[in-house]
Amino acid sequence: MKRARPSPPANVPPGTVTLTVPIGWFSVALHVSSPDLVPADVGRLLGAEATTSQTRGVAIPRPDGGPKRMPKFGRWSVVIKPADTDEWDVNEVVRELLGRLSPDLSVWERVAELGHLQLSVGLTLTRDNQEFVLEHDLLHALGERRIRMWFDVYREDSGVPAA
Repeated sequence: MKRARPSPPANVPPGTVTLTVPIGWFSVALHVSSPDLVPADVGRLLGAEATTSQTRGVAIPRPDGGPKRMPKFGRWSVVIKPADTDEWDVNEVVRELLGRLSPDLSVWERVAELGHLQLSVGLTLTRDNQEFVLEHDLLHALGERRIRMWFDVYREDSGVPAA
């Protein structure tokens, strides 16, 4: 963890409402997908094993033992979940994820030719008016790599499992 997590001011009068606080939970995943994607090709180019992957037409067993799922597209993904890091800042987790992969922009150009690149940020908000900012240098790095952003936002009490 690089910085202490911000917290509301101490010693405030009872009933004081803090207007904004950092988000409570998130996960970050980079996905490369296309109908004919071969996940091993992406891993070889970016220099990293996928956390999860699938190949079109190759059956995937379901965790509950139900009928196997048959993917209609290929996907290579690297995921960082809360249990994988003590970092609380979304920017730092995205930097951590990108730091695991090739820094060579020509490699990213070849990966973009294989499929769509998407950075998915899953957020679970514990209350109203929580926030985060994506820093300009990070947005620039994502743009250079042709990575689009995807935000998946849940309320803590929505009934959707957090991890």
